[in-house]
Amino acid sequence: MASQFLEANDERFDVATASSASEGLDRLSQSEFDCVVSECQMPDMDGLAFLQAVREAYPEVPFILFTGNSDIAGDAISAGVTDYLQKKPGSDQFSVLANRIENAVHRTRAGHRLEESQRRFRTLLDNVPGMAYRCRNERGWPMLFVSDDCADLTGYERAYLLDGDRRYGRDVMHSDDRDRVWDTVQDALEAQEPFRVEYRIRTADGTEKRVWEQGQGVFEDGEVVAIEGFVTDITERSESQEQLEYQSSLLEAQMETTIDGLLVVNEDRTVAAYNDKFVDMWEIPEEVVETESDEALLDWIVEHKLVEPEAFMELVDNLYERPEETSRDEVRLRDGRVFDRYSAPVIGDEGTHYGRLWVFRDITERKERERELEQQEFLFSRVQAIADIGIWEYDTRTGELTWSDGICRIHGVADDYEPALADGLDFYHPDDRDEIAAAVTRAIEDGEQYDLELRIVRPDGTVRNVRTQGEVSTDENGETELVRGVFQDITDRKRREAELEEEREKYATLVEQSHDGIAIFQNRKSVFVNSRLAAITGYETDELWGMPVTELIAPEDRQLVRERYEQRLDPAVDPPPSRYTLTFETKDGRKRVAEASFADIKYEGAPADLVSIRDVTERQQYEDELERLNEELEVLNRVVRHDIRNDMAVMLGWGELLEDHVDDAGEEHLENILTSGEHIVELTEIARDYIETLTSDGEVDVKPTRLEQVLTNEIALRRDAHPDAEISVDEPIPAVTVRANEMLSSVFRNLLNNAVQHNDKDTPIVEIAAEEREDDVYVAVADNGPGVPETQRERIFGKDEMGLESSGTGIGLYLVQTLVDQYGGTVQVEDNEPEGAVFSVTLPKAD
Repeated sequence: MASQFLEANDERFDVATASSASEGLDRLSQSEFDCVVSECQMPDMDGLAFLQAVREAYPEVPFILFTGNSDIAGDAISAGVTDYLQKKPGSDQFSVLANRIENAVHRTRAGHRLEESQRRFRTLLDNVPGMAYRCRNERGWPMLFVSDDCADLTGYERAYLLDGDRRYGRDVMHSDDRDRVWDTVQDALEAQEPFRVEYRIRTADGTEKRVWEQGQGVFEDGEVVAIEGFVTDITERSESQEQLEYQSSLLEAQMETTIDGLLVVNEDRTVAAYNDKFVDMWEIPEEVVETESDEALLDWIVEHKLVEPEAFMELVDNLYERPEETSRDEVRLRDGRVFDRYSAPVIGDEGTHYGRLWVFRDITERKERERELEQQEFLFSRVQAIADIGIWEYDTRTGELTWSDGICRIHGVADDYEPALADGLDFYHPDDRDEIAAAVTRAIEDGEQYDLELRIVRPDGTVRNVRTQGEVSTDENGETELVRGVFQDITDRKRREAELEEEREKYATLVEQSHDGIAIFQNRKSVFVNSRLAAITGYETDELWGMPVTELIAPEDRQLVRERYEQRLDPAVDPPPSRYTLTFETKDGRKRVAEASFADIKYEGAPADLVSIRDVTERQQYEDELERLNEELEVLNRVVRHDIRNDMAVMLGWGELLEDHVDDAGEEHLENILTSGEHIVELTEIARDYIETLTSDGEVDVKPTRLEQVLTNEIALRRDAHPDAEISVDEPIPAVTVRANEMLSSVFRNLLNNAVQHNDKDTPIVEIAAEEREDDVYVAVADNGPGVPETQRERIFGKDEMGLESSGTGIGLYLVQTLVDQYGGTVQVEDNEPEGAVFSVTLPKAD
């Protein structure tokens, strides 16, 4: 009857029956079953014996004892029965049985999934760097056991922490964190719960690290006898943080079973029966229960317990309106618990409706485990994807090679790819294949672990760098049964390392080939020098290593260097200039002038000073000589501007006084004297402008200058100075401003004088044209003179020759060229039609 009810009322059940225990064992050997339901009294053996036989052969299969004999419940539980259900009159017992079967199968399947997840997790956990330990619960945390990773984490060998004079809590743990860690651990031990804590440690070489520790107490008779856990380095935390969280959540997962709360309600909505678990799990007050009213129970539950009371009551009302229907859903309580709610009609053998059965099971922990499992699987998948990592396992007994999804992605194959061992090895680069094959062989035959960085070739030909690790699991006879490990794509890391090495080589070459002497000082002593510094100081490179920076500085500048060094260290004062001039001494005692720069850097992880020294002795000497020449030119300028000019003015005045006292023959000679005098005055003006240009160091103040005003004024002055010449303007001069200064008039004066004074005609004709363009202004001075041969057009500006010794025809045009260059313009000479020359100037417009 039970099998008929199960198949008739739930299509998910496929029931096979056996008339005896031996027939049942035969069926179990021939097919796979999700659950066994057995009577106690059977022909060839009783239910307990059958249970023991099933447990020996099939320990994982759920077994439910469904019998009318209530005396064997204790024996059945001792024998490992999954669930026990006593037969009662009526068909509602079969609904309860169906519910028990479903829950038993669900727990078993969930358990299998959790075990597989834990197995995969242990594989990852075995490869997570960190120190496992066991210690006494004392403030110094004296160690009873530490794993081999102790040295990598703390810098101390195991013996120092186990038998030596070092204490983890006293010598390794940071002094500022000790009290906080102690309090955290003690609180957890008092509550008999695991603890997790982050803190700092100092390694044997003084390095500070941040670590994460998880542990728990070891209790005997309620007393703490030890603490066990592991400590891992999280100084450079990235994906490892997610992995630790994943491990933590998995360690907390637990599987527990609960007993159902039962409520039977009559057709008239009165309570027919209930068990204590129903009252306990809903926490219903006794006075409400004693009303024996379903409506009173519902009212109290709705008011006090439910998160969604409307949805709860909607289903209740629908089921009472449709008495033949069954239902299963989940109910959420305000206190966070979740109940599985199952309801079915109570129907007699003749189809009579007696009421409704309500079955409640607290599935809060199961839901939490499901969420944890889902999260663990998600995190496992994410760890593989984010960290480009996966796990693999090779079973030496079956020859089966298993890859996780992460490894499939790294190899560029589908997630369902099923490789053989030879296939897996064929992915490796031909040059690396022998190495990995030998490592796998040693692992299988000798139990030798390996950790290699190699290359694989994907099906599309892409080459990837990988890190592959393998470790061995042996059976009770010491024979290798599993080789498993972690596989990681390190292509990006390898590329970054190569790029970093390339950058290092490039900068090393730049430093070594630099024209500057470069040194790095730590604690005021050199820890690096380049060959150029040795060359300019006269020392050998190895002589400079370890030399204080002040030994290279001349005595008169050492105090300056010390003061500026102190300024750089003091944040309260303005920083000194990063570059300045000082004097240094060579090995043979000669003093040289250097331009030095200082900068704060990190060298091999520690603060350091980068010093660059450029020998500018010859440049300094040149600048000193140039300054001396400028001073002499200034003196010459004063002589030209004052003494010669004043004397010539007096001479010209005397000449003009003689005009009324000479005859016609003497008048021509006097005119020549006056013309030459005026020319000398003009030359003094050119010389003055030329000297001012030379002494400006090529740096001039450029400002917006009105072209029309300067050019118009200069044309008027030249007309007065050369009355015999015809000087005209073709078009109105544009009213624009150009980039120039007060010496722009000298440009036009020299061009106009050149057009008249080097003209071989009786009447020199000079035409000026000016045109405004988009970015500049074009000014042309055309004459009817002899022109300039093409072979001399470069030489007339004195190009490629500087100073008073210029090979040009005169300093006037050289001055024009110099000034226009300083303004950012151009000057050139071309032929004029039909004769003569055209000197053209372009000047950039002011912004």
